[in-house]
Amino acid sequence: MQIATLAAGWLETALASLLKFHPDPRPLASWQGQRIQLDLAELKFPLYLVITDPIQVYSRCEGPIDCQLTLSLATLGQLRRGDSLSELIKQDRLTIEGDIQLAGKLAHLLGAIEPDLTAPLSKLVGDGMAYRLDQLARNGWQQGAEQLSRLQRHSGTFLRDELQLAPCATELAQFGQEIDALAQRVAQLDARLSRHQGVE
Repeated sequence: MQIATLAAGWLETALASLLKFHPDPRPLASWQGQRIQLDLAELKFPLYLVITDPIQVYSRCEGPIDCQLTLSLATLGQLRRGDSLSELIKQDRLTIEGDIQLAGKLAHLLGAIEPDLTAPLSKLVGDGMAYRLDQLARNGWQQGAEQLSRLQRHSGTFLRDELQLAPCATELAQFGQEIDALAQRVAQLDARLSRHQGVE
């Protein structure tokens, strides 16, 4: 079995599980089989979402694509949290080709999902402990997201500053020309000194 087929199956199962937590009991009722090509930076192959009820995910798809999204898993998480499409596009974290309204509709669909882990946990550990575990997980997730965001900002600043310290190709070429000119002046000065010493 190919890894692409496994990834498609995993994503289809994950989306089906997440959509159970959508506030609308039938969130996909208005969708009409639109096709979205998902190019994740972490995968070497595209995945194709056919938005029907339930969502179907394929590793190969024939026929026209309504929208193509190129992004990373982290950006996909940002879409689920409700981050602005235009901001993600400006930051070069998201590329949309095709129907941008369809991309917005998908982002809205994912953003409305609020997983409730207390119900299944309460069957295992009781209501009070389930509530505490849920709050602990939410706080940990939020702090982790904040730390990841801070790390991304700091690493971006670091790389930008380091890139400013590193000379570019034109600066290196100019430096090489200045070295050549200096070598010529040293040779001329050496020749003049030799002539001057020969006169004495």
